[in-house]
Amino acid sequence: MFKVVTWFFIVCGVVNTFELNFSTLSSSFSNALNWVVRPDYTYDGRIVGGQEANIEDHPYQVSFVVNNSYFCGGFIVSERYIVTAAHCAQKVDPATVVLRAGSSFRKNGTVIPIATVTPHPQYDSPAFDKDVAVMKTVDPIEFSEAVQPISLPWKNRRMIGGTEIVVSGWGRLKQDAKGIPERLYDVQIPVVYRAECQAAYITVLTENEFCGGNFFLGGQGTCQGDSGGAAIQDGMAVGIVSFGRGCGQRLAPSVFADVAAPTIRNFIREHTGL
Repeated sequence: MFKVVTWFFIVCGVVNTFELNFSTLSSSFSNALNWVVRPDYTYDGRIVGGQEANIEDHPYQVSFVVNNSYFCGGFIVSERYIVTAAHCAQKVDPATVVLRAGSSFRKNGTVIPIATVTPHPQYDSPAFDKDVAVMKTVDPIEFSEAVQPISLPWKNRRMIGGTEIVVSGWGRLKQDAKGIPERLYDVQIPVVYRAECQAAYITVLTENEFCGGNFFLGGQGTCQGDSGGAAIQDGMAVGIVSFGRGCGQRLAPSVFADVAAPTIRNFIREHTGL
């Protein structure tokens, strides 16, 4: 007799749950995931197992709220463009976006008006795949010590298991935390080996994603509110915070959209010229 289990997936501040019978895993897993990310929720959101950070160490980092309902991160890639996660940008009216840059505190900093919001046209097919969006600013961003663009990797650059990435954001400290922090946090975590990442997410993981975190011990990773932020390696934004099962849990690492994956890198180049 097969066991029925409940999976918890965190997407931009939402805990989504559903029951899954292992006997129908292959055929129903992606469909179930596809269903749970679509309803409207109140999104809120901190880095798990990290420490307080200064914006000068992550001057590309931005925070934004959409229609006073949910919170995400993003990163500056040029004076006119910001990259974030597609699940933060679905059917978003630019006029409802309040985006801030240049402060370690999420309610401070310079407000940057947004002209357009463009998610990847094939996002969520299959579930969570191609989780990238581009936002164009109304005016050029004024750069300073606390506001700077981050470089992007070349197409097909490989993520190597065991190497380190740095992630920053204003997301929750742990899965069941109430509220979100005012101060920016960051954490350094290892890239998870591909086989372990695939074992954790079975049919969900695609070639456009990679995992980060301490696979066997847990304790560090991303959480609600970190979505859309960058994973940094060698001075480049190599990943976009996408989703995870819980926050910093054992055997359930954080999942990132791989910026160097051809479908993601080509999309960014098409819309930014970078």
